[in-house]
Amino acid sequence: MQTSRVDNDNFSLKINFSKSKKTDSTKLHQYDVRKYINPDNFNFPAEMQELIPKDTPPYYDKGENYVERIVRALGYFKQCACIGPSGTGKTHIIYLVAELTQLPLWEINCGLQTSAYDLFGRYIGLGKENWIDGIITSWCRYGGILYLDEANMMKQDVATKLNPILDARGHMVLNEKDNELINRHKDAYMIISMNPFSAEFTGTKPLNAAFRRRMSVWLNFDYMSVDNYVDDKEVNLLVERSGIPRDISANIVRVAAKLRQAYKAGDLPYGPSVGDLANWARIIADGASPVDAGNETLVAMTSDDYEIQEEVRKVIKSVDWGIIQTSDDPKVLIIAAIEKSLLEIGKPDLNKVKQRLMEDYNRTLSDCYEEPEFLNRILKDIYGKAHVTIVDSIKKNLESMSDKKEVREFLEVVAR
Repeated sequence: MQTSRVDNDNFSLKINFSKSKKTDSTKLHQYDVRKYINPDNFNFPAEMQELIPKDTPPYYDKGENYVERIVRALGYFKQCACIGPSGTGKTHIIYLVAELTQLPLWEINCGLQTSAYDLFGRYIGLGKENWIDGIITSWCRYGGILYLDEANMMKQDVATKLNPILDARGHMVLNEKDNELINRHKDAYMIISMNPFSAEFTGTKPLNAAFRRRMSVWLNFDYMSVDNYVDDKEVNLLVERSGIPRDISANIVRVAAKLRQAYKAGDLPYGPSVGDLANWARIIADGASPVDAGNETLVAMTSDDYEIQEEVRKVIKSVDWGIIQTSDDPKVLIIAAIEKSLLEIGKPDLNKVKQRLMEDYNRTLSDCYEEPEFLNRILKDIYGKAHVTIVDSIKKNLESMSDKKEVREFLEVVAR
């Protein structure tokens, strides 16, 4: 992925693009798009090929066939709107559509402080000799997909200048360049995406009515798993991306489904995306407990507000992770067993052990897998002879895995 940024005192514009690589046939056959837009019909110049995304992961839905429906809308009407809460994969699917159709992708985030001059073009320097086309003008001339993200944050003057391009007139007039008329390229398509209009999204506003009517198709996106519904495809996706056991993946999705429902009800400022869950799963796969990994990823990401973070923690802890029975990774087993044994005494005890490990030895609970002698010293120092009770509890939690060499070696050291 390459990034180009244009900055001056009045605006900041970031453009992402990937170098082209033809979509593999397996991915193309996975989605039925050729009957609406055949990528073999396009022949864009080399500089335009750089704007075609590559290696975009597949998009999973609950049978809504969003990919095919977006391509159908583009094939029939040239433009389409995608609306849904943050984290439902709107940007992901648009990148995938651009790759499948082999169309260059011109991306604009309407939330940035960009003016009509920046997007449509302007003269550089003195006089009228050096004109630079803006992104929208380049798209109109040369084709591809114009992707307007956060469209309901678009400035009114931008929407007004887009209207004649999107209706039967099919052209734009550059008033700034001696009223030059540019006809819309025959392969110029547009997709807009946005969160539902809400006071919680600062800067959003209802779309201009004239602009809204020019979007022929509106597709509503939602999360794969919400409330009490857990989608198997989302569970399997996390297993594929992180390698964690399926039981743990299912619990991650259960937590996400509850948090998403709270977000939709207005009780949380954000609902976790599949990407957020994948980050959480990767930290677990590295040996962290689900609770600790959730604190590092999901909790802090949702909000800076302590009370909101506590609500997220409660949801995470409300799940019976069952990690001792479902994981085959010795490190995951051992760290989870330590955490579970200390939590049986009380959360303050768990926090106290973690704090002493860091203060005395600059170690975390996860480090105790490789260096169990530090845990042995801390338990003896805090609990004295009673530390034997905690060690026995850890042994009990690891009983089903006692045949593993790593578990036996750990228990031998921590029980000294």
